[in-house]
Amino acid sequence: MRLAYFSPLNPQPSGISDYSEELLPHLADAGAAVDLFVDGFAPSNRAALARFRVFDYAADPSVLARLDDYDAALYHLGNDHRYHAGIFDAMRARPGIAVFHDFALQDFFLGLARTRGDLDIYLDEVEAEHGATERAAAEEALRRGGIPAHFSRPLLYPLNRRLARAAEGIIVHSAWARARIEEIAPATPVAHVNHHITPRAAE
Repeated sequence: MRLAYFSPLNPQPSGISDYSEELLPHLADAGAAVDLFVDGFAPSNRAALARFRVFDYAADPSVLARLDDYDAALYHLGNDHRYHAGIFDAMRARPGIAVFHDFALQDFFLGLARTRGDLDIYLDEVEAEHGATERAAAEEALRRGGIPAHFSRPLLYPLNRRLARAAEGIIVHSAWARARIEEIAPATPVAHVNHHITPRAAE
C-alpha cells in the first residue's frame, strides 16, 4: 500500500508529532510505502528522514497533485491550528482518511479564523453544523469582542461534522469518540484504534 501521510512531526512540539514518529516505523514494517507530506518545515527525526521521502507542500504546492497516485491519504487532525491548518486545507482539497486526535475542533477553527483574519472560517462551521441562528449568536459575540458561548461547550458544538462527512474514513482513539462520530457522520466508516502503539510508549 502506498500511503501519503500528513501530520505534525518534530521539531513541532506536539504530542501528535511524537505519536506519528512512534507509528511510522510500524506502518513501514507492515509493508506500507509511506511518504511524508509536511507544511513548511523540515522534520528533525533522522531515522524518519533516512526511511521516508518528504514532500513540503507549503514550499511546492504542486506535490499535492500526486495524491491520486496513492492508495490512501492519511490526515492527522488536532486542535492546534499552527500545526494542522495546512493539513486541513489539503484534506478539503483531496479527502482521505482523517485521524481525529480531538473530537471537538472549536479551538482549531476559532484560532485559524483569527490567525487568517477571516472569522467566516469559524462562523461557517457553526452555521453548517448548527444553523443560521447559532451563527448569528456567535457572530454577535465576536463583534462585541467576546468569545461565543459555543466555545465553552465544545462537546455540544464540536464543529467536526463537515470534516467527518467529507472524509473517506475516520480513525479515533476511544470507543466514546467512535460512537459520537458514527452519529455525526453515519455514512463514513469509523475505526477505533488505541492511541499508543507499543506497551513502552503507553507507560
